[in-house]
Amino acid sequence: MDYLIEVNNELCIGCEACIDVCPRDCFVLNSEGKSVMGSHLCHSCGHCISVCPEKALSHRDFGEDEYPLISNVLNSKTVDGEQLYYLLKSIRSTRKYKSKPISKEILKQLVDVSRFSPTGHHIQNVEMVVVDNPEMIQQLKDEVTEAIKGVLKKLDNPFYRFLGILIGKGETIRKAQGSRARLERMLAGFEVGTDYLFHGAPVIAVFHAKTKSLIPLDNCTIASTYVRIVGEGHGLGSCYIGYLVYSSKYNPRIREILNIPKENTVFRVLILGYPKHKFRTFVARNPAKVQWK
Repeated sequence: MDYLIEVNNELCIGCEACIDVCPRDCFVLNSEGKSVMGSHLCHSCGHCISVCPEKALSHRDFGEDEYPLISNVLNSKTVDGEQLYYLLKSIRSTRKYKSKPISKEILKQLVDVSRFSPTGHHIQNVEMVVVDNPEMIQQLKDEVTEAIKGVLKKLDNPFYRFLGILIGKGETIRKAQGSRARLERMLAGFEVGTDYLFHGAPVIAVFHAKTKSLIPLDNCTIASTYVRIVGEGHGLGSCYIGYLVYSSKYNPRIREILNIPKENTVFRVLILGYPKHKFRTFVARNPAKVQWK
């Protein structure tokens, strides 16, 4: 049978590592004590290939070069838990950027690392649009401006507010009213050349996925976090921008500019660039809400 994973029984030593790590129980030992695959439930996670000590497994659709040894580039002397802890603790939302562009090499690596973020059932449904074109960034600002004006106009309309309450949107309207000051500030900033939306960032990364696919919001959130962390390693700052996510729902022109397919939804937007200011200290946070059992 044609399975995604092929087992070379001449190399297999029957250690059962592939059986242990397979999340879908695709492997069993045959009468000779060799691993064999007997299920089409495989979702191509590649764990079995990664743990095999004898290189006895291979993927039908990917070459061996797609599975290089981790130890060739990463070892305990370069990355440890303590340093990762402090790195993650140091990451802040950056809202002031230098005009310095990000090289294509770095951007390509950030896109590449998003492929390795975990997704539900290994569905790999995350898609990206990376915008580093100043004209397109300005277009997006203009369309968000129109979206905000539309929201404020509706909030000022008594009939719209009444209708919203009737159809169960009262809480949404109240939240929008609570954001009025920020929306008005953003519009005022645009008028005098102050960017309260993208904060002068040279790159906007848009994460989208098929609306009806498996947990698209979670998958896009995790992928964007991978991009953010690797970006920090390259000296980049970043910040999540919810306004573009929300505006894309109400202004179809934003989806057109970004070429988002009709069946997809924008779930996360991350701006990236070199920080204008360097954070020197960690910051205070509330204690963790945890129960130890």
